[in-house]
Amino acid sequence: MDIFTKQIKWGISEVFGILALRILVVFILGRFILPLFPAISQQFLNILDRLILIFLTTAFIVRAGKFSDLEFKKQSLGKNIFYGLIGGAVLLVVATGTQHLFKILLAADMSTNPLVKMAAQANTPLQLAGPILVAGILAPVAEEIYYRGFAFPAFVKRWGFFPGIITSSIFFAAVHLSTIWFWQITIVGAGLALLYCWTGSIVPGIIAHSIVNVIRLVLVYLS
Repeated sequence: MDIFTKQIKWGISEVFGILALRILVVFILGRFILPLFPAISQQFLNILDRLILIFLTTAFIVRAGKFSDLEFKKQSLGKNIFYGLIGGAVLLVVATGTQHLFKILLAADMSTNPLVKMAAQANTPLQLAGPILVAGILAPVAEEIYYRGFAFPAFVKRWGFFPGIITSSIFFAAVHLSTIWFWQITIVGAGLALLYCWTGSIVPGIIAHSIVNVIRLVLVYLS
């Protein structure tokens, strides 16, 4: 639990500041720059969005403190991978279970799920490669760096451990702008936060996050 007792050099205002800057940069690119290049697809903007989030978060952390504040390592790579695989398997069951629960209780349209929408756009394995790159690689890296490595400690610093898990998970879900699947994303976010607490590193969370996204994309594509 030492990742929460140490003094981080940022707070809630910096968390929202980076989010606002990310939205502004992506808006300018999508509204004014990319239309000048009609051949560039929306998928490119999705990729760029994640890269921007990674850059803004790491740039601020390096400027305010040091890169190690992101907690990439707390144990060996082998242990990080092992914990990530275990966490990914558990979260996959949780995500799948809650998805079916919401479908039954709320008559939720599966096609509105963000991952389902991405996979539904793919007609060939090659077309699936783009969503897998975004949802299976870039999104887990960018989101674990920002939401767990950066935002989560700030929420804990402000409100304490358990309120920090709850509020940071709700924040994680809110930014995804998915009304029907809000609580599913919140639950997965809480699981990733607990995995971060358990291991003291964001690497297992990146692996677990990637496993959940990739397997669900592939299953939707195959079905």
